[in-house]
Amino acid sequence: MSRETMNISDLPPSQGRDPDNVTRRATIPVLQVLAFRLAGERYALDIQEIIEILKYRPMTPIPQASDLIHGIVSVRGRIITVVDGRIRLGLEAAEIGPASRIIVLRHGEEPVGLLVDEVLKVEKLPVDSIAPPPSTLVDAAARGIAGVCDTRQESILILLDREAVLNV
Repeated sequence: MSRETMNISDLPPSQGRDPDNVTRRATIPVLQVLAFRLAGERYALDIQEIIEILKYRPMTPIPQASDLIHGIVSVRGRIITVVDGRIRLGLEAAEIGPASRIIVLRHGEEPVGLLVDEVLKVEKLPVDSIAPPPSTLVDAAARGIAGVCDTRQESILILLDREAVLNV
């Protein structure tokens, strides 16, 4: 995971900053993630797992391939398999729009693309703000989730486990 540190004084008061002692220079480890949207919800992946982000382009379908496989695409002469992020997470198939993106990820010897509805931004999450998946989730639902984080934005950020998401 991509980790660095941030000054505790850089955090808003709701995330542990002590407004009476802003000169304190304690640091806490952070994880940099790329936040994106699938079916209206926010998800994220460790930034170090990402090779590049591509605008959506037409794909070549693969006959008899799993519904998870959206298709293949050539990127600078290299063929990349693209997984539909929505179907992988048990949602309805992707609706391609102007904000659709392909996140190209490291996956063994070959990169693999993950089709998402929209890329949001890179976020720095204090490591101590990342919680494990709720224990009430059944194994199948929790399998692809590395953690959850309440970033005090519109919804909880779900951190995905790259290996679990890309294994097809």
